[in-house]
Amino acid sequence: MENYINNYKNFEKTFVYDFNLKNGGIGDFIKFFMLMLTHCMENNIKIYHKINNIEIEKYIKFKYDFMNITIDDIEKLNNVTIQSPYNYYNNKDHYKYNVNLNEVFYFDNSIKSNVEKILPSLPTNYISIHLRLGDNFLECDKKYVISVNDVRKYSDEKIYKFIENNSDNNIILFCDNNAKKLQIKEKYKQIIIANSEIGHTGHTNTTNTQALDAITEFYILSNSQLIYAASYSGFSKVASQFKNIEYIT
Repeated sequence: MENYINNYKNFEKTFVYDFNLKNGGIGDFIKFFMLMLTHCMENNIKIYHKINNIEIEKYIKFKYDFMNITIDDIEKLNNVTIQSPYNYYNNKDHYKYNVNLNEVFYFDNSIKSNVEKILPSLPTNYISIHLRLGDNFLECDKKYVISVNDVRKYSDEKIYKFIENNSDNNIILFCDNNAKKLQIKEKYKQIIIANSEIGHTGHTNTTNTQALDAITEFYILSNSQLIYAASYSGFSKVASQFKNIEYIT
């Protein structure tokens, strides 16, 4: 990364990452930028992130602030190509980059402050379970849901077995459906859950509090000793890559 930054100003070609509200959630925002960054690093291309004033930008920051650019400044550039996540959907591996995520991003202090509000009893060491049921199970007005057919496969039996096999550990459970989260908490009282408002950062009806809480949960996940992904989700996969922690599917 250091070599790329040192030569950044010398690159003649420029890519601009344009991620809008309906392009996806937190994991999508990060992984598609990282795919684009990897391509730019391998081909000596300057990269910028177009500021679209979405909630994610408030809380997940770029370590190199000069990578942020406004629409007015984009119009002043020469030899520039605007790239959206759609340009990288067909990549063979969405999670293979040539630098670590913590070399590119950091969390705003407001995220760390919010941890105390949604999870004041956060232990020093813990492992995490992340269960993504899918957008179909989001507890919100369905007219705002983009992927209404999004249903993820999972096994209650495997989740229960993982909990029982790790009973000596502090286990934090994250889920995109509050009713399901409370159901598992009722069965296993020792499980830790956050007092958070659930919302999808890619939906237009998501409140500021829901976005803040979602990114706070993402931050807590990223500091786990281990993440057990009970279903497929880029949210937990990307979170594991900040510190390259063990990720079990």
